[in-house]
Amino acid sequence: MTVYDDMRGKFPILALGALLLTLFSAQAQPALEVKLSATLTPEEVPLNRTAVYRVELTWRGDLARVAVDPPEPPRLANLKLVGTASANRVGIENGTTVATHFFEYTLRPQGLGMGYVETMRVSYRDKATNEKHELYAGRLSTKVVEAVPEPGETPVAVIALAALGVALAAGVGFVLWRAQRRRAARAQLAAAAPKPLEDEFHEELQATVDLNAVDTKEAFTQLSKILRAYLHRRFEIPAQGITTAEVVAAYRRLHPDSSQATQLEEVLQTSDVVKFSGASGDPSRLARAYAMTESFLRAHRPESSAPSLK
Repeated sequence: MTVYDDMRGKFPILALGALLLTLFSAQAQPALEVKLSATLTPEEVPLNRTAVYRVELTWRGDLARVAVDPPEPPRLANLKLVGTASANRVGIENGTTVATHFFEYTLRPQGLGMGYVETMRVSYRDKATNEKHELYAGRLSTKVVEAVPEPGETPVAVIALAALGVALAAGVGFVLWRAQRRRAARAQLAAAAPKPLEDEFHEELQATVDLNAVDTKEAFTQLSKILRAYLHRRFEIPAQGITTAEVVAAYRRLHPDSSQATQLEEVLQTSDVVKFSGASGDPSRLARAYAMTESFLRAHRPESSAPSLK
């Protein structure tokens, strides 16, 4: 028997052994478990605060097998992306290696109502099989509520309660006397100053609100202060001690069919957002709020003298 004949007899045995070794190696390959989850907190976010959208991609097994693709920025509704962060964590759970990749997005509300983060897609590649996989996190929402006071700022509700306590302590007689004094003062003012009340506040608006200011926060503050003072003088609405929503509601009761309530609400709400957020504000938004304030004053000016208000 030659060496060739001997090897030819052993070849089927060697081939069978190689096949069994391949099957054993495939079965011994540990299973890979990959999961995707997402959260949006808090459930209610004030207009001048931020929400956090957090995406977690977790896999168990051979960590070297997974190659994660960077996710696309989340698709948002009534929310704006203002910050991102990512991190990795590796640990052992029940004897199995577990890795987690975190993607965190800081979101700022754009207006009252509901804010949404649409479905998020994250893809990865299994290096052992060279297969591409995609995972999806469902749509999430948060409710945007009224802005809250900044730290160190006295809440409007506290100021209103304090004012109410003073008024009650003064008694009904003082209230009646004060109302009579106000009527007398308004009568004297009307007799001494022929120009309409709207002209007076429009001149104050032009003198105190700088449309060219780099930091518009002070300009928005002055604009809101002037408009609230005008509502107090013109309609006896105590606008300096109540919220924007209460001011608009009081105005609507006096003018249920007026379209000016929408302008009033937008100006005061925009001013609140800039004031409470601490941001410098947008000059274009200041110009819009200024123009709507002028329009509001013009709409309530006596028709006989309306053309002089420019």
